[in-house]
Amino acid sequence: MPAKKKQNPFALIMPLLEDPEVTEIMIDGTERITIEKLGTFEDTDLRFGSDEDIKAVVRESLKMAGTELEEDKTVYDVRFDDNSRMIAVLSPTSIHGHSVIFRKWMRNQISWNELLEHKCIPAEARDLIQSALQAHASILVAGGTASGKTTLTNRIVELISPEERVVTVEHAHEFQFEHPRAVFLEAGGIVPVNMNDLLTAGSKLRPDWMVIGELRGAESLRAMQLMGNGHCAISTMHATGVENALTRLEGMCLMANLGLGLDDIREIIASALRLIIYQEYLPNRQRKVVQMMELKGLENGHYVLKPLMRYDPEQDTFEMTGVKPSWEK
Repeated sequence: MPAKKKQNPFALIMPLLEDPEVTEIMIDGTERITIEKLGTFEDTDLRFGSDEDIKAVVRESLKMAGTELEEDKTVYDVRFDDNSRMIAVLSPTSIHGHSVIFRKWMRNQISWNELLEHKCIPAEARDLIQSALQAHASILVAGGTASGKTTLTNRIVELISPEERVVTVEHAHEFQFEHPRAVFLEAGGIVPVNMNDLLTAGSKLRPDWMVIGELRGAESLRAMQLMGNGHCAISTMHATGVENALTRLEGMCLMANLGLGLDDIREIIASALRLIIYQEYLPNRQRKVVQMMELKGLENGHYVLKPLMRYDPEQDTFEMTGVKPSWEK
């Protein structure tokens, strides 16, 4: 009797992988498979039969990414040829079964018109961003997980003049934007490079703008120093508000351990950034830019922040403060 043909480990989730409307697939053990589709999360009725089936998917995915499953390694983060990614945390590190995410590289990104149509940001705020770019004012886009920081940053970069040169520096390549003079650099690729060293190298490639991937550690100080030294830049980071973004940025800069005190760090940050944008993923599953502030400098050792726009959740309206930023005067 012929042996039963082994089922392709991807058969269960292949329809999800092929669905252009699905952007993420989240596998949490054998109990749950969740997807993000058209910007909202949905639990599916799909289930893997065993942890071994999930591990088989991870094993095959690693092979496609040019690496192998290691018996003593439980955490993986790989990128495929189409720039999609798989992040896997296996048992026993993941206590209740293997946890795996497939994050697709979406070629049909949401446009400015769609951001405006979905009321993620008002047209007046877009114009404000455009004026900041024209004035070469460095921008920080802050927000929580899945708030849309990277998507908004992609669209901001596309507002940069096509005559200007853009150099992107990232831990892992995630930015997706169209710009005729863009150069993409990655620290965590096949040949790993120290992020500080890559920031320095990127600054020497004659950028009119540097686009720096998520700030998350000691490299934040080097990024702020470059901005303060005259390099125009756009970057992102996790935060729960504008003030929290500055506090977290201070902490990450201090991680560089260069003997600088908090006052020194604040001077560097205040000389680096001009416009801070804060975006949220709201409980109603809408993404909104909820705060825009100008960082005007320091006064008695404290940041001087000028509110430019705010979102009112009760009225579901955006409010421009009517105060012009200093770069427009």
